[in-house]
This record gives sequence, C-alpha cells and structure tokens, in this order.
Amino acid sequence: MHGSSSSLKRMLSVIDAFTEKAPVWTVDRLAGTYGYTRATAYRYVGELCDAGLLTRVAHGAYALGPRIIELDRQIQRSDPLLAATEPVWPQLLRPDREQVALLCGLFRDEVLCIGQAARHRRIAVSYTRGRPMPLFRGATATAILAWLPERRLTRLFAEKRSEIRKAGLGRSRAEFLSALKAIRSQGHCITFGEVDPGVVGVAVPVFEEDGAVIGSLSLVFPAARFSRRGLPRLVSKLQQAAQRVQANLVRITRPRSPRRTP
Repeated sequence: MHGSSSSLKRMLSVIDAFTEKAPVWTVDRLAGTYGYTRATAYRYVGELCDAGLLTRVAHGAYALGPRIIELDRQIQRSDPLLAATEPVWPQLLRPDREQVALLCGLFRDEVLCIGQAARHRRIAVSYTRGRPMPLFRGATATAILAWLPERRLTRLFAEKRSEIRKAGLGRSRAEFLSALKAIRSQGHCITFGEVDPGVVGVAVPVFEEDGAVIGSLSLVFPAARFSRRGLPRLVSKLQQAAQRVQANLVRITRPRSPRRTP
C-alpha cells in the first residue's frame, strides 16, 4: 500500500511541472528533469491523459487537460467556503468606494485567492483566482500566517528564514513568533503597498468550527482612501463578515438528518 501511495504521489507531482512559464512538456523532458525512466514518464503521462488531467497538444508534447477546466467550474459553483462567503460580499463593499474584497486560502506554503468581489471599477490587485502568492507578504497572507499552529510556524521559519527576514517578520524564531503574536493580539492585519504599490490591505482570519484557520477575508483599496479613524469600524465589519462565513460554512457542511417517512 505504501509503495502504491508513493507512486501515485510521484505521478500527481508531474502536474506541478506545468506552469505559466512552462505550459508544454514532452515526455523526454519530464523524464530528464525529474529523473524518471522514459518508461515511467510515459506511464505517468498516459495515465494522467486518461484521467483528462493532461492532454496531447502536438507530437510528443502535452499540456494541462480539460478535466482541470471542468473541475474549476465545479469548484466555482459548489466550493463550500466560496458558497459560505458569497452572501457576505454585499456587507463588505461600500457602493461609493473603490474596493476589492478577497477570500483567500492556504495551499501548501502559499496563499491562493478563492474568490473576489467589487461593486465598481476594480483597482489593480495581484491577487487573482488561483494565482499562488507569498505567505509572508501582505495583509491577506499574514492574516492566515499569524494564526497557524506554532509547530508549523517553527517549520516555516527553519525552511524559509531568508524570506521571513526580508518580509520584516523577524531574524530569529523568537522574533518571528513574537511578531505574529502581536498580530493575533490585535485580531487583524493591515499593510501598505506590500503587494501592490499605492494599495492598502486590511484582513482578518476565517476559522473552521474547531478554531483552525482556513483562510482570510480582506478589503483592499487605494491608499488615498485610507482613514486611520475609520479603521476600527472597518476591522469590525470584516470580523463580523468572517464570523458569518464560519456560521454559513458550518451550516453548509453539516450532514443533514434523513427525513423520517410517515
């Protein structure tokens, strides 16, 4: 069983090779890059093509397949976290402000935008659906990072010490944990231009029913519209929205009791 699981993991890792910068791969190139035998690479690619996760685009060349498009549509229409957040968007967005509301989640050691909403013309933001973003920069990411378990934070510091130092989150493990504790104490995170120049981000965590962080809700808007005096009200609005998302998620994911037949 262990060997089968390991082989499946290696096969699925082939999908990670297909990126915006390298969207097309040949089997020989995959084999050479990842150290597979040609026979193993052909088997992995063949099985992924059978599943629709890869597709042949030219002689010996492959790209991501139609099943991924199908799954993305399904997720957009039925993802529980996104469904729990959609009723909250109107509560967050003011009709007279140039704002973008973001729902983001954690994937591996990066942050992904799950959904976004805006009433009027959108400002330019780097967070777009499905784009991996750094975990150590910007309010949207830090509102997730600060609430991760200490064991995971310790592992992150050991593996990504240079990135953490560049982000100004501490030069030692103690400084790193202290900086995140301060963010947790205030209950929100605010940053100025860390991701996009001239843009302010204010974010709060979103929790599961058991208290584990699963994402963040944030509002981003031009720095010219930021008001320090209005910050407490903005944070309160975000926290109330996050609580509604949590309650909606519990309702959506809780198993329904079977109806009793008379």
